Amino acid sequence: MQAFLHKTWRASLLIITSTVLLLWLVWYTVYRQLKEDKIQSIEAAMQRNANLAVALEQYALRTIHNGEVILQLVKKAQAEKGYTIDLKELVASNIIDTVICSAVYIVDKNGKVMAANVDFANPTFINVPGASNFEYHTYNLNKGLHIGLPVLSAISGKAVVPLSVRLNNRDGSFFGAAFVEIEPAVFTRFYSRANMKSQDIISLVSPEGITYSRRKGAIESYGENIRKSPLYVHLKKARVNNYFAKDAIHGIPTYFSYRRLANYPVIATVGASEEDVLASYFKKTRRDVAFATVFSGMIILFSALIALVLWHRKKNAEQIRTSEVKYRSIFENSSDSILLMTAAGKIVAANKAACIFFGLSKEEMFNRTAVQLTDSTDPAFMQLVDEGKMQGTAKGELQFLHSNGSLLIGEVTSAKYEDADGGLLCIIIIRNTTDKVRLQKKLVAEQKRYQKRVTQQVIQAQEKEREVIGRELHDNVNQVLTTVKLYLEMAFNHKDLREELIPKSMAYITQSINEIRNLSRDLSAPTLGTKSLIDSLQALVEMVQTSSGLHIRFVHEDYCDNLSMDQQLAIYRIVQEQLNNVIKHANAKTVHLSIGQANGRIELIINDDGKGFDTLAKRSGIGLNNIASRVRVFDGETIIESAVGRGCSLIVRLPLLCTINDNNFQQLQRIV
Repeated sequence: MQAFLHKTWRASLLIITSTVLLLWLVWYTVYRQLKEDKIQSIEAAMQRNANLAVALEQYALRTIHNGEVILQLVKKAQAEKGYTIDLKELVASNIIDTVICSAVYIVDKNGKVMAANVDFANPTFINVPGASNFEYHTYNLNKGLHIGLPVLSAISGKAVVPLSVRLNNRDGSFFGAAFVEIEPAVFTRFYSRANMKSQDIISLVSPEGITYSRRKGAIESYGENIRKSPLYVHLKKARVNNYFAKDAIHGIPTYFSYRRLANYPVIATVGASEEDVLASYFKKTRRDVAFATVFSGMIILFSALIALVLWHRKKNAEQIRTSEVKYRSIFENSSDSILLMTAAGKIVAANKAACIFFGLSKEEMFNRTAVQLTDSTDPAFMQLVDEGKMQGTAKGELQFLHSNGSLLIGEVTSAKYEDADGGLLCIIIIRNTTDKVRLQKKLVAEQKRYQKRVTQQVIQAQEKEREVIGRELHDNVNQVLTTVKLYLEMAFNHKDLREELIPKSMAYITQSINEIRNLSRDLSAPTLGTKSLIDSLQALVEMVQTSSGLHIRFVHEDYCDNLSMDQQLAIYRIVQEQLNNVIKHANAKTVHLSIGQANGRIELIINDDGKGFDTLAKRSGIGLNNIASRVRVFDGETIIESAVGRGCSLIVRLPLLCTINDNNFQQLQRIV
């Protein structure tokens, strides 16, 4: 035994050593390959950036040179014609090509624009867009080209980079300056159709750290301050170079190439983000790491399998013993009834819960078949057993017989499997649902009874509403129309009474029309199906203002129309009820009505400047109680603030998209 253990430890040590060496070889190879791939990706990106920087440099030089040529032509024309120069004529005659520039103009020594190829707002005097250029030429006798920083041009109304040269009189004194305005996008125009990624950068910057023109992906810009960029540290060392740093504006790690333009104070830079440069490298890294991980897992698994074989017998016996204890505990302590039966339906195992469920001991269970435990009137069990042959798995509810003869209902799940000898067995798990089914039947009966009660309440509410309509028509409209009929008969029979009775009849008819209109307005639902809540409230406000003389201010800017139809109708009825309260009781002149939404709630506020009332005193009316009842239906909140002589404030808050529970639905039926 000691020799066996000694050999086992030696073999285990050899397996561990071999596995570690093989894993080190795999991962070292992957590391070296990925390192070389990263270097190649960076070198390729730097070469691409350098090529693009050369192209950008050449394009910028050509653009600036073309602008300088235009300025030299303007300078020559000014020297010949002086104040009579006409730049529009020069452009029209194609002597000056303005394809690259948005404006060409001349400024005299006092800052007045004396000639331009475009019209501008104030021909007498205008601020020079390139003020720094003008000052430069005023005090600098240098006759060379000056490139200004980007500004918003008052001549063309666009953002431009001004190029300028000094103009002298024939005696050499300062005459003024000639300007050419180039839009920043012109410098990067050749990239407009390039397949640039969203984080690729091309830019032309000044030695002072201000960008002349910049493009990041498809986004153009100018005038950014990048003085803190590492670019200027590298410029001190070399006119052309590459470096890696964070983008000075967005802080994105980027590989840059730059070139300082010869003879001009401009630096051309091209950048590609680290994410884009190393995208293929990262993809290959993930693939190689995944491969190495899988391969390493296979090595470890293979080594583990070999190690497991060495300890198989001892561990296998311990696991079997542990498994038996664990699954026996699960089997016996399960709250569900578990039966194990043969293909013929004979029960060979049952847990404690099954014995309690059927009211039998284990010995009694083993002397019965599964069919004997079920209700003979329930054919569903035949899905499990048919003439002693298993029909596969089944799931559903069956009726079972208790030992005392009572019926039990259980939710059954069954499955078949083969034992170690190849015999077919079936395991059945039964969950007692007798109480659950009984409660479900009771719930169905309660729901039917509740629906019947709701239907009766709706019918009663309809009958009450019809009674109110009939009483209003009989007591008011019918009496008035009867009087009109009598007046008209008297007027028809007595001509001398027509002048007196016909106007009275017309007045009574108008009264009847108003009565019917008021009755329709109070009893019929608003047209919320065809109009929004705000439109319906606006119509209500206009109608109340016209009939009562109240001044109502309606504010609804913070409201979004996304409420359910029940909530919209409730809010409309609350506003209608409170406005009626104000008209009848408040003696108010002004009402402020606002509706808005915030924090998942809708808030309705109605303030009036009426006589107010004591909120603690007992009230005989039902208007405010109806409002509170409507709000409770939606689990909302009602706040009433008032005092004698200080008006009244009604605040209603409802949760958005809420549902109505059963108790609230009963309240809603009572206030329909």
